[in-house]
Amino acid sequence: MKKFVSIAMFALAIAFASNSVFANSVIAAYTCELKDGKEEADVHAQNSKWLKWVRANVNENVESSVGTSIVGDQTIFLFVDTYPDLNTWAATQTALDSDAASELKNLFDDVSECTSNRLWKMTPTK
Repeated sequence: MKKFVSIAMFALAIAFASNSVFANSVIAAYTCELKDGKEEADVHAQNSKWLKWVRANVNENVESSVGTSIVGDQTIFLFVDTYPDLNTWAATQTALDSDAASELKNLFDDVSECTSNRLWKMTPTK
């Protein structure tokens, strides 16, 4: 449980540190592990392809980051995707499930395995 809370807090810190966090935005955070023989550069390359497709086909305001561990298990990393609103997140999920996204179906399978995810609604503190 302590490990999950640390990972979740790390994901939120990345989101808040990013200048792309919008008021009432939605953040999807995925906890993943590198597969044997793969490196952070492999993850970034695949995530870049994913983000380019999502921006071209859904919404150019979607952001994505890869969070890596500074201390501890460095095979674990996070994908943190920021959407301007819940509708954009839902439209992205629909688009990714369509035939148009067939090129992305197994995009991350060779480099990582994701074991958990959370969807966060971000509301700025006033």
